[in-house]
Amino acid sequence: MHGRILANMPVRASWVDSESGEKIEVEGQTENVGENSTLVNLDVLPPVGSEVKLRILENEKPIIEVSTEVIRVERDPSKPLAALSVVQNLKKWKQVAITAAENWVTRHWQLNYEEEWVN
Repeated sequence: MHGRILANMPVRASWVDSESGEKIEVEGQTENVGENSTLVNLDVLPPVGSEVKLRILENEKPIIEVSTEVIRVERDPSKPLAALSVVQNLKKWKQVAITAAENWVTRHWQLNYEEEWVN
């Protein structure tokens, strides 16, 4: 697989604020998932270069937790995004996160397709 899978899966992200030393934990969702990175929508954005623990959730339970590094942020108030590069457990990321994203797309495609027939 090359490229990205457009999937909106729930996530929990946490990092330590470099100035205050406080742990920040926020929830959000993926915009897309790639082989070694993801773009996530978060209410609070971590600084570029910081290490972020990212958990992808399914039924409100983590299916994978990885260490990531923030490589870019987009500070659009309507849709703040952070691009995260996976720095640990890359093999597991490819197995678990990519499969979950593919399943998300399949589930939502089927739901949308079935709704078209109902209308």
